[in-house]
Amino acid sequence: MTNTNNNKAALLNSQTHHNIKILQKKYNTEQNRINVVNVVISELNTLVNEYPIFITKHPKTNQLQLVAILGFKLGENLYLEGDHWRATYLPLDIMRRPFQAFIPEQDSYGKGHIAIDLSAEQVSTSEGTALFDEQGNKTAYMQRIETTFSEIMLGAQHTQRLLQQAEDLDLVEGITLDIELPNQGKISLNGLFAFNKSAIDKLSGNSLEATHQSGLLQVIHLVLSSSLHLQKLINWSTQNNTTEENNDG
Repeated sequence: MTNTNNNKAALLNSQTHHNIKILQKKYNTEQNRINVVNVVISELNTLVNEYPIFITKHPKTNQLQLVAILGFKLGENLYLEGDHWRATYLPLDIMRRPFQAFIPEQDSYGKGHIAIDLSAEQVSTSEGTALFDEQGNKTAYMQRIETTFSEIMLGAQHTQRLLQQAEDLDLVEGITLDIELPNQGKISLNGLFAFNKSAIDKLSGNSLEATHQSGLLQVIHLVLSSSLHLQKLINWSTQNNTTEENNDG
């Protein structure tokens, strides 16, 4: 989400961008056609009701991070149905788009600024929700975007701490998700991690107490419960494939 080199992004200010509006309900965009999205612990209570949650490693820092699975192939977002989003709750990392964080120095979260991708399909000057009023003050929508970024930034740090605790206790294992899609064959999702159920069951004494006190134990149970939503994604993928075959026929 952090961006320092994307020349399509501009630091947001009320003078330059006073006419900019955002099409909030335009979900079917290039930015959102992704098969995984980062999530943070503070949104898990709601997310686990609609999304399968797993763990990945950041490609640069190698730190563990939580992700929601949106599809089985690169660029596939099964939660998109036209411009409709097939879930009640949007992950924060989807809600904040087409905005992104500009952080001048790594990990200096308190010094971050908000940038906007002016090339994004949600950006308009003729329709949508304004960012600033006629006096240059932030609208309620813009204030919500700022709050969303605060939640993401603080949540990312908290999430990293708890996942590091889980890794230190050997509660995380690498997995491959083998998904059998009717009429499409088997698809394997690699690079994923999950909480090790047998290792969790063996927790005792100080280790068990530590996971309880930190909130890690609750996070583990929430994440493990979310895997049932994989079947929903399989059903959606099958429906999409059937529709495509009927259209081709």
